[in-house]
Formats: sequence, structure tokens, C-alpha cells
Amino acid sequence: MKMSKYFSDANEMTNYAGDSEFLGVDGSGGSSAGLGGSTSQPYILSIANSTTAAVASVKVFNAYANLQATNQGNVAAITISMGISGLTYLEMLYQSMNKPFTIGLTYLSSANASQVLETLKISQKDINGNESHKTVAPTIDPYQQQTGKVAIAFNYKIDGFTQVTISQILGSATLSMYLYPAENVAAGRALTGGQVVKGFSNPDVVKRDQVQVVSAPAAAPSLGFGGRMSNAGGGRKRPSRRGGRGRY
Repeated sequence: MKMSKYFSDANEMTNYAGDSEFLGVDGSGGSSAGLGGSTSQPYILSIANSTTAAVASVKVFNAYANLQATNQGNVAAITISMGISGLTYLEMLYQSMNKPFTIGLTYLSSANASQVLETLKISQKDINGNESHKTVAPTIDPYQQQTGKVAIAFNYKIDGFTQVTISQILGSATLSMYLYPAENVAAGRALTGGQVVKGFSNPDVVKRDQVQVVSAPAAAPSLGFGGRMSNAGGGRKRPSRRGGRGRY
């Protein structure tokens, strides 16, 4: 899937091919009207610090290492829960192992405006020993009016090895992370004739400025002295009379 599909212009109101189908619970086509088609729906994580002191290097994901670890690899002051009732962070870790996905948009929100500016370190590795790390620095849009919210348009893969490390969770702060998937993988879709890899369309969370290019109207012909039409901009010329012939 090309990321240009995901980050399409906000004024593009038509859906992409296949978006008119409703998704089943596993993301495959089915009679699940009301689930919103294949528009990207976020995975919502709530990360809270119960102490008044900041906690550094808070770990999110890395299911292979943190699923069975005490407090999923974090100190006791940190609590990670899902933003939708009835779902647990442990279930999220299980899903990341079995149904990896690519994040197209990360939306951060906190009552503490400074919290959303903490950097994110995205670490990935493979069983062959290769590792990669990327530090993402959230930046407030100078034109936005809200504080305590930031949208990060950066795509990265989440699987059992991926770890997102938040530089710190400030004292008594809660950070909400809305992770909008651009693609996910579910082998079970093949059993119902669906595609194993499925893409999602832009959730249109961040509105873009619309720019219209308007053609300038054609200039009206100018008048010469005495009110006569000027030929300055072109126009028909009078025939000259050379040798008895009229030429233009």
C-alpha cells in the first residue's frame, strides 16, 4: 500500500476502491454495518503516572519481551490501559504479535501540555540480530489553537519486537495515545476470501488548508485616445494596400 493513499488530501471526500465494504470483526468483509467501513479506527492507549515524580523511559509494546514481565516492563507507578472499556493492554500485546500493523498517524493528548512534547523512541529488530531506532520529536503546529494535543504523521510498524519508549511520563500525568493503523495483517482473512494485508483510508483527523487556484479573468480591451479600440493586446489589423492587394 502506498502511503500517499493514507495521507490523501483532506478535501478528497470520495473513498478508495473497496472502502464501501463493511468490515467484519477481524477486518474482513462482512455484514457488520455501522463499523465505519475501512476508515482507520484508532487503538487507544492510556498511560498514567501515579506518582508526583516523572518516570523516565516508559516502555510500550515489545510484546515478546514485556508480555510476561512484571508490569509489562515498567515500574509500579506506571499503568497502561486501553481507552475502550472491556479491552486490556495484555490483549493489545497479544494482537501485536499475531496481527502486526503499520501506524500512519500517532495522535497524543494530555491535560499536561508539556507531556505531549516528550520524545518517542521507536525500536525495531529482527531475530537475525538487526536493529533500528528512530527518535520522533512531537512538534506543535504553530497554527493550531489547542494545547496538550499533537498529531505525528510518521509511519512505523508494530509487531512483537517493536518497542515505543516515551522519554518520560511527567508527575501525575496521563498520556493518551491514539494509534491510527494504515495497514494490518491478519492471516485468518484468507479463510473467508479476504486479503491477508488490508489497508485503511485516512481518518481525516488533521484538517489541511484548502488552496484554490482561480484563473484570472481575461483583460478587457483598452481604449485608445478618442475612445477608439486599441490593438495593443492583439486583434484584427486593417489591410494594407500594397500593389492593389489587401494583406493582413
